[in-house]
Parts: sequence; structure tokens; C-alpha cells
Amino acid sequence: MKIKLLTVMAVAASLTGCAVGESADAGGGYPSKPLAIMAPGSPGGGWDTRARGIAGSLSDCKVADVDATVTNVPGAGGTIGLAQFAKKKGDPYQLMVMDSVTMLGGIVNNKSPVDLSSLTPVAGLSRGPSAIVVTKKSPYQDLKALLDAMEARPRGVKWTGGSLGGPGQMTVAGLAKDRGVAVKEINFVPTAGGGESMNLLLSGAATAAVDTVAELRPQIDAGEVRVLAVDSEQRVQSVDAPTMKELGLAGEAVATLAGVLAPAGLTKEQQQDVIGLLDKVRQTSCWKKVLERNNWTEDWRPGDEFGKVLAEQRTQVTAILGELGLGK
Repeated sequence: MKIKLLTVMAVAASLTGCAVGESADAGGGYPSKPLAIMAPGSPGGGWDTRARGIAGSLSDCKVADVDATVTNVPGAGGTIGLAQFAKKKGDPYQLMVMDSVTMLGGIVNNKSPVDLSSLTPVAGLSRGPSAIVVTKKSPYQDLKALLDAMEARPRGVKWTGGSLGGPGQMTVAGLAKDRGVAVKEINFVPTAGGGESMNLLLSGAATAAVDTVAELRPQIDAGEVRVLAVDSEQRVQSVDAPTMKELGLAGEAVATLAGVLAPAGLTKEQQQDVIGLLDKVRQTSCWKKVLERNNWTEDWRPGDEFGKVLAEQRTQVTAILGELGLGK
């Protein structure tokens, strides 16, 4: 199948206000030429936002005197982009953003021949809260009422939010199990991204949606949706909703870690060069603004530490999707 590259563009300077003295030499001569950052999802989504935030921070806060381009290759829970990225062996100038649970779900569900263990872990960067939402006209005023309806008539509540086997569906699966509902009875409509999910919800084709607060923010701020719960440790600023922890449901949320991978075949020195570059990026005011704007919390897990998280979550995701009848 021929893969169509949907978006390839140089990142313009979009973030401003760097503190004095943030210009830094990446050291060791890296990077000495342009970087390519793949976002294996659609423009405007979480992966795209992260990729462009990294690229913008590199230039705006003068971390490196090289250009960076962001390429979008969406589809199949990130595995179309993953297959393309895996061919870039040995090249430390090729990077890919992702988040652990979404991409692992895509790998398991789509039986991808490429696994994350074959790539080079660079770093886990952040975690971002997700929210369970309904429309402002929905009869469900809180999460308990929505779950009561699902318990009474599982197929009657239509959920949406992300790809098949992604964190949204896995969170719904946990909520169903908590109510004694067989996970195979869940009525979940997968989508390619937040925009499609919102179209389904706002048109009445879906009852509820699960997506990141960052992607839902326009609809939340416009009052188009009602937030029933968020899966963060603390309440999210300017979002009037309890946490799943407050509701006694913290264990049902699937925590995903967003980060960066490099291709296979890098030497230890090359891996450390890329880690060092990302470490400088995360310390800039530019990147801190990206975190704040998207309600992301920093969770720095460099190198093999990130690889360990991915391996552990691979087991967790495989088990959950097995219960959903996926990935077999």
C-alpha cells in the first residue's frame, strides 16, 4: 500500500518569550544539520502539537541553530507512520513523537510487524489529562448517571474517542468492568482523532467521548460540552469537573506517557546526544509554555528508563485489549 504523506512543512517560529541565556550548544557537534520530527497522527492532534512544540522550542529558545520539519503520517493508531519511521535505521536526525498507550494499542490491535522495542528510546516527556464529556444538552449531569445508563443498557450508550484499542477505549473498558458490564458489550466508535470524535458527539451520533483536555479545550471553553470527569491527579484549571480519583475510579484510567523515539541502530553516544538535546528543550521557557497551554505535566524519563515504561505498558495494553477481543 502506498503511504500518502499528508503534511510536510517547516515549522515556523510560533512560541515567543524565551528567557535571557537560554541559547545553548547541544554539544558534541549534534545537531549539525536539520532535524526531521514525525507525528504519526493528524495535524492539530496531540502528537502534532507535541512535535511542533519541540521544533518551535529548538528555534525560538535557541537550543540549536538548525531547522526542524514536522511530518504528519496518520492512520491505524500511529502504526502507518511507525512502519515508515522504522526504515530510518541508524539516523539520529530522525525523531518520532508518540504516547505509550495509544501507540502500543495501535501496535497490538493492528498486529504491527514493528514494535517499539525495536526502536531507540529517547525520553518520556509528559503526561496529559483526558476528560469524559457529553454535550451540554445531554441528560447526564455527572459520570455516575452516565455509568448507570451503561450498566442498565450497555449497547445504548455510544462512546467515542480515538483509535480502536487506544487509551479512550481502554478507559471505557475499565469503567465497564467496574460496573460488571462485559467489555465486549461496550458500544465504542473509533475515530482518527479528536475532531472526528467531536463531530460524532456534537451531531448526536455518540453519547459520550473520551479525549485529551488539550484537544477538547475549544469545545470546553465554548460551553459546547459538559465535562463529567478528568483522569488527572489534581483538578484541571478552568475545568469544572471532579477527578476520577475523587470518584473512586482512579484505577480505571489508563495513564499514558508521551515521549520521543529515534530509529533503531543508534550508537550509545548518538542516543545520548539526542537525549541531551531533548533535555535542553524541556528546560526552556518555550517548552514550559507548551506544557502549560496543553495542561501537560512534565514526566522526564530519559533513555532506558523510558524503554522500561514502554515494555511494562506493552504487557498491560495487551491484556486489556485481549479482554476486548482485539489484537488476537
